[in-house]
Amino acid sequence: MEGWLPEEVEQKEVAITGGSCAVPVIYREVFAVAGIFLAPTLKLRDLLPTSKLVPAEVMPGKGLLAVVAFDYRDTSIGPYREVGIAVPARYRPRFNPMLVPPLRMAASLSYEAFVWQLPVTTETALHAGIDIWGYPKFLAEIEFEESEEGGSGLGVLSGRVLRLRARRVPHMGWNTLSVRDGSALLLGLDGADVYFAHSYACAPADAALVAAETDHEGPVVAAVESGALAGVQFHPERSGAAGARLLANLRPWSRSA
Repeated sequence: MEGWLPEEVEQKEVAITGGSCAVPVIYREVFAVAGIFLAPTLKLRDLLPTSKLVPAEVMPGKGLLAVVAFDYRDTSIGPYREVGIAVPARYRPRFNPMLVPPLRMAASLSYEAFVWQLPVTTETALHAGIDIWGYPKFLAEIEFEESEEGGSGLGVLSGRVLRLRARRVPHMGWNTLSVRDGSALLLGLDGADVYFAHSYACAPADAALVAAETDHEGPVVAAVESGALAGVQFHPERSGAAGARLLANLRPWSRSA
């Protein structure tokens, strides 16, 4: 595999709604984060479309809910984001012993799960996912209600996503954070330089959601917080010591949020 490049893969054009898509899709740069949470089995059953699917239990009355967020930064169909919410489940199992199915899935890297929600941020990713692979995708701005990029969001936070009002767009490079008092997640980051790469930024309806700003020909929201939910506009993984400090803050913040 030494010297192998993704561009060496032979692609084929496949018709999708509104145009075509070359497959296989080539992913050159991807950032992902995942979480698996305990959830009541009865609640998980309500998410499944048929009683033939049975949640995989890890203890009496407790199954799992998986949340995976992808930031596809460089692909052959352009950059886009995607969030998957899935229930690890088995189809018509003869036996459903606790803990064994999830451990087997983890050991074999072969996961059986029902995908409950799969929002994406671009129309090409939407139509390719539905038309080619049959995924239950829908178009959404991942966090906010509405975006000037197009599409409606999940409405987890009230507000809009707006194109930057600046002469230089996209906003790319290092810039300084101005952190508001009281943010445990951004503790020690006031005045720190972090790395940005974006053309849009959120505009929360409630100014109290803003945890940090930066300046790019005017104030730009750099972070939001609402209870156990938070998001940052900058790239922690490219922000050196400041990014490492954010990740170090994340664990104690998540326990207290």
